[in-house]
Amino acid sequence: MNKIKELSISSYEITLELFKVMIPTLIVIKILEEIGFVQVLNTFCAPLMLLLGLPEAISLVFTTSMLTSPYAGLIIFSGLPIDETFTAAQASVLGLLILFTHSLPIEVIICRKAGVRARAMIFVRLGLGVLSCYLLNLFFQITGYMNYPATILLPSLESAPDILSWALSQLKGLAMIFIIIVALVIILDFLKYIGVERLIEKALKPFLNFLGVGEKASTIAVVGVTLGIGFGAGLLIKEVKTGKLHYKDVFGIIILIGMLHSIIEDTAVVSLIGSNIIVTLFLRAVLTLCIVYIFMRLGKSFTDEFWQKHLTNYNIPEYKPNT
Repeated sequence: MNKIKELSISSYEITLELFKVMIPTLIVIKILEEIGFVQVLNTFCAPLMLLLGLPEAISLVFTTSMLTSPYAGLIIFSGLPIDETFTAAQASVLGLLILFTHSLPIEVIICRKAGVRARAMIFVRLGLGVLSCYLLNLFFQITGYMNYPATILLPSLESAPDILSWALSQLKGLAMIFIIIVALVIILDFLKYIGVERLIEKALKPFLNFLGVGEKASTIAVVGVTLGIGFGAGLLIKEVKTGKLHYKDVFGIIILIGMLHSIIEDTAVVSLIGSNIIVTLFLRAVLTLCIVYIFMRLGKSFTDEFWQKHLTNYNIPEYKPNT
């Protein structure tokens, strides 16, 4: 009974925090839709969607996920007229795009507090994220890989002609999100019980050492990768204040957990739109590790002035390794 109570409380708290953001966002999007702004946004983002091989209407899913959360993006996706022409390749590109760029404003603020400049994080997550998706789409177009209808596990929410119908449709969408959250909480608890988190930790640490991330920083990175950027960056902010982490290690960790966090939950969420796990989990991990490796190696040639001016900020105190 205690475990059921614990899982119920956890599901409630997660849902409450998400709905605090999602409900106002859905209302704002409806208002913008009524005044014609959504059509303007679709037109503005159409070239980017075309570049990534995605339908123009997907731009609203992208911007909603980027500004709020993947869950809000799911509701928007459910309301789109997606048919069998939407392929597994497109779903995988969209899934990877959401994973790299979701919740950008709040997560950039968290990373900034940990000591990494906002513009550096935006460049990495948005710039390199979009570039990665472009190259992935190019690969799919050349090879024809995954050129079959996506298996979408979300119920379709019909377009509502009036406000009352729209409100009922959104309530159905929110109920769907709640069910997804409850299922994820149960699954994550089970995976933790059978030791999957420890397995991920053992698998990641050799790579982190190879990348040049210190031992203490590696432990924090593992927390961020498995539990989320809030947990990982929270621990990092606390540790950074002691002055015992080198600013290059801090930057490496933030890049890592910025692009690769909550790997179980987030991967499961985007799988609902038909994304392939090979792309959203394994390719995402490989791309992230490559990006961190390049930054850590290039960083050796950067001056301290360059680091402090463009990559890290004043939130990282003077390095004191022996205190």
